[in-house]
Amino acid sequence: MATLPRIGLFPARYVVGTGLPGAPTLTLGLLVDTPRRSVVGGASITQAVNPPLDFHADTWGTFTYMALMPPSETRILVVLQGNTGGPESNSITTFRLHLVLDSDWQHGVANYSYLNDGRWLEVSNVPARLDPEFVPLEPGPVIPSNPHGGPTPLYGVSIQHALASGDLAHMKTLASFAQQQLDSRESIQTGLSELKAEIARLEAAR
Repeated sequence: MATLPRIGLFPARYVVGTGLPGAPTLTLGLLVDTPRRSVVGGASITQAVNPPLDFHADTWGTFTYMALMPPSETRILVVLQGNTGGPESNSITTFRLHLVLDSDWQHGVANYSYLNDGRWLEVSNVPARLDPEFVPLEPGPVIPSNPHGGPTPLYGVSIQHALASGDLAHMKTLASFAQQQLDSRESIQTGLSELKAEIARLEAAR
């Protein structure tokens, strides 16, 4: 199973729900910025009821590492809120989430609430799992060099997903994060060169 990168910027998609007939299913399409420990993205909730539920929100928030006493492993707490338009809009909050993940970001448990028809609905202690289709194979810049012909968009899936959604706020946020990664390519390359030089020095000293 692929392990999520723990540095830089990476996309992740989670499916939250029991999978039982008639139960709501929450899908989170997130972009995680580990240096800032921030998370942005979108949430959608569907439910096979009459009338069908089709809820959407732009989301943003933070994540923190929770150190637990042995033998328990470290957990990751993701706290999000959401509305229509993102944090810069004047829209009221319509979504809240607390997601506790294992240290490898693969599985967890979520509690969330959402505003539907003027009424807050709560869903508690539901399993969450990573959708590996949206996980990059390795960390790095948004557009790394490709020796076989031109740049390859490492996070192309997230970019294409944002384009297909038509969500202006999400597209602007993704564009901002992508630009930050591109702007830092020179410093990343410098750091990588220094790291390789140190590796070579240590190997030569053996």
